[in-house]
Amino acid sequence: DKENGVAGHGDTEGHQYTPKLLERLSGKKVVQLSACGFHTGCLTDQGECYTWGEGKFGRLGHGAERNCHSPRLVETLLGKRPKQIACGGFHSAVVTEDGKMYTFGGGEHGQLGHGDKVNKVKPTLVQALDGVVLQQITCGWSHSVALTTNGEVFTWGNGDHGKLGHGNGKKVSTPQLVERLVGHLVVRVASYNEHTAALVEPQSIADGGSRRRAPGTMVPVSACYLHDMKEMVNDEEYSDVTFIVEGQPIYALRAVLAKRCEHFAAMFRSGMRESEAGVEIPIPTISRAVFLLILEYLYTDSVKIDLDHAVELYIASDLYQISSLRDMCCVIVRRSIGAENATYLLQGAHEAHCHVIKEIAMEYIVANFDVISKGEGIKAVSHGLLLEILSLRP
Repeated sequence: DKENGVAGHGDTEGHQYTPKLLERLSGKKVVQLSACGFHTGCLTDQGECYTWGEGKFGRLGHGAERNCHSPRLVETLLGKRPKQIACGGFHSAVVTEDGKMYTFGGGEHGQLGHGDKVNKVKPTLVQALDGVVLQQITCGWSHSVALTTNGEVFTWGNGDHGKLGHGNGKKVSTPQLVERLVGHLVVRVASYNEHTAALVEPQSIADGGSRRRAPGTMVPVSACYLHDMKEMVNDEEYSDVTFIVEGQPIYALRAVLAKRCEHFAAMFRSGMRESEAGVEIPIPTISRAVFLLILEYLYTDSVKIDLDHAVELYIASDLYQISSLRDMCCVIVRRSIGAENATYLLQGAHEAHCHVIKEIAMEYIVANFDVISKGEGIKAVSHGLLLEILSLRP
């Protein structure tokens, strides 16, 4: 159906009976898309978001309610690095690389999550979810669902027929945790007009959001277990492998490291010197503080990351192929970066050859250069980096 331009080919009459290339996007690499009854949205590999179709309620995010007959860039999301878009019946939602959520369109049922029932014609940050990191979103006709990286599910909007999962049919205008799913590791969510679905993996859980997957019956793990595992980090009494970091020993358990990290598993079964019992293994390129953070994450599946350690921890996580910890470092950087620390972060990442975090810092500085250039921090940037910043400014 071409009505209101939802097909995206520039016309609104009749139907499109066979697949046809969208000329407006022919030069773009589209990496994700979503469609509902009245509009369509997609993301490109350059972090751009395009929407088209019926613009009523502001569901296209272009700042007005006009229809759009071909893909048009959502300018408000430039620089936000969107990774998923979801189109609902009367609204749209986008989640970014740093796990934040923006919604726009019809808010009559509270489905935008801003604590009111007001329409938004431009993408607006869902403040109530700012304390969690999202991995997936989905939109029904009048409700929204968000899945966090910890496997928790939040829902809001029209609660008719119990589709929010809160035990009643009430409308909710801010995201609410689905209590009945707490303790389950949800890996995917889906929703449509009058219902919501969650895909759950069998697992056991530890307090604080740490989860360990296992088949069979759900067995809750107490907070004491997590505490005890953390206490075993660098515990000499029961250790069976010793690392030498900055000239000092750090004690660990081979079984834990091998099970949780393929790098260590390969090391211990290699037949090389490091695989021999009782051998001290030197770690020459990582600081003691960061190596202990790596062990804490492997033992407990959680760790507190300070911005001061983010660059080195990212590099170490990449070296040890711990992708989840590496990605967590990026999230921490994106959430903690500001005018007061961006230049120091950029210089540190540049000197450490950490290109990913350097790119995050560079992007922030370029976007906020007028403020940052007036601060003391700009003096921390080398002449070469300053030229690089200036070359990227519009």
